[in-house]
Amino acid sequence: MIKESMTPEERVLAAINLEPYDRVPVAPHINAEYAMVHEGKTTADAYDPTKNDEGFQSTLDLFDEVGGWDGATLAGHAIPVAADSLSFYRGRNALQRPETQSGYNYPGQSSRIQATSSPQYAEEVLLAAEDYDDIIQLGWRDFLAKSSQEQGVDTRTDQDKADISKFLTDRYLDRVRRWQERKVAVIGGDLLIDPQMALSLMRTLQQFTLDVYRIPDKVEAALNAMVDDITEDALKAMEAAGGPSRTGLPGIMMACERGSGQYYNLKIFERFVWPYIKKMCLAWIEAGYVVTLHFDTDWTLNLPYLRELPAKKIICELDSATDIFKAREILEGHCSIMGDVPPAISSHGTVDDMVSYCRKLIDVVGKDTGLILSNGCAVPPDTKDENFKAMIDTANNYYPYAK
Repeated sequence: MIKESMTPEERVLAAINLEPYDRVPVAPHINAEYAMVHEGKTTADAYDPTKNDEGFQSTLDLFDEVGGWDGATLAGHAIPVAADSLSFYRGRNALQRPETQSGYNYPGQSSRIQATSSPQYAEEVLLAAEDYDDIIQLGWRDFLAKSSQEQGVDTRTDQDKADISKFLTDRYLDRVRRWQERKVAVIGGDLLIDPQMALSLMRTLQQFTLDVYRIPDKVEAALNAMVDDITEDALKAMEAAGGPSRTGLPGIMMACERGSGQYYNLKIFERFVWPYIKKMCLAWIEAGYVVTLHFDTDWTLNLPYLRELPAKKIICELDSATDIFKAREILEGHCSIMGDVPPAISSHGTVDDMVSYCRKLIDVVGKDTGLILSNGCAVPPDTKDENFKAMIDTANNYYPYAK
């Protein structure tokens, strides 16, 4: 065992601030899926709204069973929500059409997928091209609220919304408290997506890409009308949860996927993706938060742009599609990197595979400082128990660079 000289929060903050740590912190990106499957339940149980507390308790039980970890990338199946933006909180699902099961389909709630599956996204057009005009005129929050009301999806009164917001935010705060009782640093608070990804999900990847080429000015105007609402919503949600702490944690997490170099060239990225991610991050950083950019798909081509953001104020979280070793070269001395144990190793590899890969991450990406060891995207529900424990144990026991 490594002789530890830091608390989990100190260790995580050292990685974020690019300062020496006693060992690499480990923070599995975990939701209730694996924790409940580990107990013999199904992923349908993990997404059953009536079992939300049960799912979080399963995660805590798993934490205790394996000897704990340093950081919680999310507080659990809970995020703070501002009362006047519940329609925004529903986001892409605010326009979901139940009769076609478009949008996200959850196990146990949709006939399209099995109870043992993870959620699946049904790529169907939820947003018409002419809706861009309404977004430009109304802004994103009011557009979603208007659309939800027109479709009969949202019939709640102002008091209903205030009560729901308080319930969700209180649940989030309770989860934070329960992690802190275990000395775990909660890294992420509010969770949202960037404007381009929101439009891509609701227009579909194909239609949005056609829009970028056919009506680029209108798409850009819509993105400009969206960005401030999304930025302010996250700040309102976090303010309702108490604002930034002295450390900036819990911070704000933004999931980014469809704007990467895997999909678009840099000319498109520079016009329709990066300006909005950058603007949002700068506003949140100025307000005192650490921002986690959760990058799904391959962002290797886009990584140099992160140097336009303030140093030591963001976490670059990678899902194993981006070259994490190249990321270390590009971002060394600028920001911490979280990741990126591939799902294939967690679910299908051996313990030796897991230990070998984690040691490589520690040796190359985590040497001296800067790495938060985690999973590529999230812990798969079919993760082998021995492999999950091996990831935690490797972080706890292997760090040949300790001063």
